[in-house]
Amino acid sequence: MRSSAVKRVLTLAIATLVICGSAEVVPASAPPSTQSTTTDATFRRGNDAYFKGHYAEAIAAYEQLAGLGILSDDLFYNLGNAYLKSGAIGPAVYNYERALELDPGQEDVDYNLKAARELGKKKGDDRLVGAESVPLWIRLVQPYTIGNVSWSFLALYMGVFVLLMVLHFVSPGFLRVSLWAAFSFMTFAAVVSGALLGGRLYLATSVEQAVVLPDSVQVKEGPDPNYQPLFNVHAGLRVRVTEKEQDWVRIRLSNGLEGWVREREIGRL
Repeated sequence: MRSSAVKRVLTLAIATLVICGSAEVVPASAPPSTQSTTTDATFRRGNDAYFKGHYAEAIAAYEQLAGLGILSDDLFYNLGNAYLKSGAIGPAVYNYERALELDPGQEDVDYNLKAARELGKKKGDDRLVGAESVPLWIRLVQPYTIGNVSWSFLALYMGVFVLLMVLHFVSPGFLRVSLWAAFSFMTFAAVVSGALLGGRLYLATSVEQAVVLPDSVQVKEGPDPNYQPLFNVHAGLRVRVTEKEQDWVRIRLSNGLEGWVREREIGRL
């Protein structure tokens, strides 16, 4: 895992990127220890190439691991850094998003993501009002993983059950009043946790999100190059995928605008 020192270096580096257009973004040191020796060697090869400034080689090594189906926040973080250093804003944002999907609490990844998004807006030529906004319910549930919310809900549910059993045997008095107060608070917390869990599950299973990859993409009226262009979207913009037809997908922006783009022009989350 990355140390606090690495985080401080990263924060300083990203600040330099925003101000000067150049940053020293430090990759994570290693993927999860359960990976095979070959996987570790590939990861180290990617890190070595990154530190030497060979970003294309680093990307190739990291993408090789991602292509094997490896899900690692460190891997996606490093891949995002390599893409960012090579000037590919869309893929950088996409991989930072993937890292945060696995561990939403990483401040360094979140900082890089925001900085990369700002660069994406500057490189794109679209000026769509409300396209960057995120619905409130998504902002509420997205910072939590399904696993964390599930354990919280289970613990609170069991706590409510235990308190209810204890209250059955406690005689009237101060202790019983205190337990009822704790029971009420824990019941409320369990309801909130259950709502968060339901929202997070719905987001994961029913809302298909994606990130725009090229610097600028022309959104068409229909799933064919001959259709009229409607508007442009820039690299790093988060969109919702609502339909697929051959190699085209229909996307919806947060402001309600819809249109079709090539599937290769987005990265699905």
